[in-house]
Amino acid sequence: MYKVLVEKTVDLPRKKVFDILVDFGGLEKLLPDLIASLEVTGSGIGASRDIKMNDGGRVVERLDVAHNDNIFGYSITFNDALPFKNYCAVVTLEDAGDKTLARWGSNWEADGATDEEIVPLLEGLYGTLLDGIPQLA
Repeated sequence: MYKVLVEKTVDLPRKKVFDILVDFGGLEKLLPDLIASLEVTGSGIGASRDIKMNDGGRVVERLDVAHNDNIFGYSITFNDALPFKNYCAVVTLEDAGDKTLARWGSNWEADGATDEEIVPLLEGLYGTLLDGIPQLA
């Protein structure tokens, strides 16, 4: 069971949504108001993205799972910008006709904020990311 789970239908085929998610550098295009710079090291499983936030904070994420065009998972390995630790997220994708049903869930431990404060923050973030994916197609 996830602490946060957002479910949305994305107006793209599943393979296209998956390809956009595993392009680990594409996040910068979806969150230009939050991200000052993003650098990807490596490719595929184990790749990392070093995200420098506009407010000066930094988050480093590692690609942990990319399987069968329907499961994408990552974890945060360094974080001085967000109010949680031990973060792990999984996105599952299902065909929905010519669209994709996406479920973005995560688990974490609050650190500097309460669960009640973090949940809406992450729900908004995941919703924004899923809504923005068609712009990258």
